[in-house]
Formats: sequence, structure tokens, C-alpha cells
Amino acid sequence: MLSQKTRYAIRAMQHLADRYGEGPVQLAEIATAQNIPANFLTVILSELSRYGIVASLRGKDGGYWLAVSPIDITYGDLIRVMRGSLALVPCASRFAHEKCNNCVEEGECRTRALMLQVRDETARILDSIRLSDRIDPVAAGAGDEK
Repeated sequence: MLSQKTRYAIRAMQHLADRYGEGPVQLAEIATAQNIPANFLTVILSELSRYGIVASLRGKDGGYWLAVSPIDITYGDLIRVMRGSLALVPCASRFAHEKCNNCVEEGECRTRALMLQVRDETARILDSIRLSDRIDPVAAGAGDEK
């Protein structure tokens, strides 16, 4: 599952993408519209700023904006920045690989083989959807697990 921090980051970035080219967006507007605690949002936007995805200006007329066009940011990029990996287990991570504790050798592990497939398919999907792409909300109950 995605962490709350990653979900907040995605919602904040969607908000900034919707306002792209309109100038700085105040933190309070993003926090209120996206139901994100302002203190937590400050931390998230600072982190995204360090990666060069978000820019900011202090002061009365300041705020935050995307430093990169929404067409150049994929959801895979965002999740990797916030989470470090798309993999569900550390041994299936492409960029943050770690051996699992208490496991069989990686070359013999069928769970790892499965998780590599899941990671690759997840990456294919998330790397093909850009922040500029329209994503319509799903009606409640329509996407529930079986």
C-alpha cells in the first residue's frame, strides 16, 4: 500500500498540475482543497522541491508551483521520489534492492520472481500515466476488491 505521505504528495501534485501556469498556489489552498494537514504538506513540498519537481516563493504573494511541466512527470516518478521504490518487497526493487531476511536464495525464490513481475507491470502502468493526463474519479464501490 502507498503511505499516507505518498498519497498526500500525489494529491498535492495533482492540485498543482491543475493550476499549472497560473503562478504560485498558496499552501493553505492546497491543504484545504486536498484535506492535507498544512504542517505535513510543508514537509512534502519541501522534499519535492529538493528533487526539482516543485518550486516555491516566500511571502504574501508566494506559494508553490510545478517546476516541471505536468506532461514530464509520471506517477511512477512521484511514487519513486516519495517511496523510493515501486516494489512490494525489498528484493524486487530495481533501485533500492535488499535481500530479504529469512528467505531462500533469490535465484530459487518463486515469491521474488512473482514480485518482479508485479513490479514491472506496476512500473509499466505508472510510468505511462502523466500528471497532465485526465484521471476521472471512480464512483464509490466501483473499484472495491472482490
